[in-house]
Amino acid sequence: MKIPTQQKLHFSLIFAAQALGALCVLGVLASGPQLMSELGLSALQVGGLASAYSATLAAASFPAGMLTDKIGTRHALTLSAWGMALGMLGVGLGQSYLQLCIGMAICGAGYGMINPAAGRAISLWFSPDWRGTLIGLKQTGVPVGGAIGTGLAGLGIVYGWQLGVILIAIIAACLGSLFWLFLPKNEGRSPALSQGLSSQPIRNVLKTPHLSRANLASGLTNGGQFTLWAFLAEVLRQSATLSASLITLCMGLLQLGTLIGRLFWGVMNDHMFGKNPAKTLQWICAVAFFGALLLILQAELQLWALAPIAALLLGFSTCSATGLHITLTLALAPPSYTGTAIGYTMLVTNLGGVIAPLVFGLVFDLAGTWGFALLMASMMLFAIGLLRFGHAVN
Repeated sequence: MKIPTQQKLHFSLIFAAQALGALCVLGVLASGPQLMSELGLSALQVGGLASAYSATLAAASFPAGMLTDKIGTRHALTLSAWGMALGMLGVGLGQSYLQLCIGMAICGAGYGMINPAAGRAISLWFSPDWRGTLIGLKQTGVPVGGAIGTGLAGLGIVYGWQLGVILIAIIAACLGSLFWLFLPKNEGRSPALSQGLSSQPIRNVLKTPHLSRANLASGLTNGGQFTLWAFLAEVLRQSATLSASLITLCMGLLQLGTLIGRLFWGVMNDHMFGKNPAKTLQWICAVAFFGALLLILQAELQLWALAPIAALLLGFSTCSATGLHITLTLALAPPSYTGTAIGYTMLVTNLGGVIAPLVFGLVFDLAGTWGFALLMASMMLFAIGLLRFGHAVN
């Protein structure tokens, strides 16, 4: 596909916006050892920084989507980046745990506007024929941003953890300025922009056929992603006599599968599945179901070679679904309320990431690998059922 130079610039900025959230949160969390040694924080308190970020991210998603429809994409991305810069600056200059939590909360609220604004930008500025591919490519910004954030956190070993965080704040502020200068000023604004932050957009979005079912499926797949991040290493350790190096390899394959899958499924949606994201997501969940079954076989047969395959498949599927869920939302939602609709999707998606790890942790404690894998497989089958709308989505 050929994309004009100006659109390439616009997409590059959208990609950078998507990477910014992971850059911020991992730039702080990867500095955990320095935070613990220099500020005397416990592991629980470091985890609390992630919770502060995630809580405001979830809470901000719906109103951020409404605000995006109100003020437009360029303004929304600019405000988001500058808000994240403010949050990171607060963390970098913070002298107490409370100040760090406040900074992370501000940053999470800023990131809450990224997905609605970025998804809306792709629906407005690019051909629908490229939508799945571009959203999948946009989502690869998450692991890219996470890798950069982790690298910047490494500066803390030599220069102190604050330097990396302040550098991230500067990057966020500069990106916000680039969004303001180079994104389209006239984006063909929708009628929603003249209505103010009323309840009408919410009512229209909540009445959208199939959207709530699709969002529940999104919550399930995102919950599966966070669960795998949290527990896969321990599941593999307990289910077979795997070495630490092999478990590390499996976790790397999980992330590699995530990176490849986010682009692969977008391309498949546009070129193999008739631009029907509901159908594409059913295939994703089917692959995830098979990956969960491999975890059971690996535990039952003690075949260590199945562990890397299962990790790769689960990353390729469960951890790669968010972009297609946003694509599905764009296909279902009223064109005037795409920001609000994506905000609704991200609210339910992020709640899945909060609830599912708690449920899976309890099941794992009670029933071990079998219970964990069976619950994962059952959850993916349920998601497939939710995504069967009875007709194609175009």
